Amino acid sequence: MYRPDVYPTNDKDPRLENVADKFATLTRQIDNAEWDDKPVTKAQRDKLSTLKQQMRDGKLWTPKF
Repeated sequence: MYRPDVYPTNDKDPRLENVADKFATLTRQIDNAEWDDKPVTKAQRDKLSTLKQQMRDGKLWTPKF
């Protein structure tokens, strides 16, 4: 019989990512690339925009798939 893994909190669940942490990491990567005059892809900017919208909507966790 299948029994799903039980995680005490969302921050312990390896299947979820924290939206705020992901946003901060991506913002730092883009800022560093711009500072070093390296190109930033449209995909990176779109992902940053998506994460910002998720934070505005109150979404704290997102699945990794």
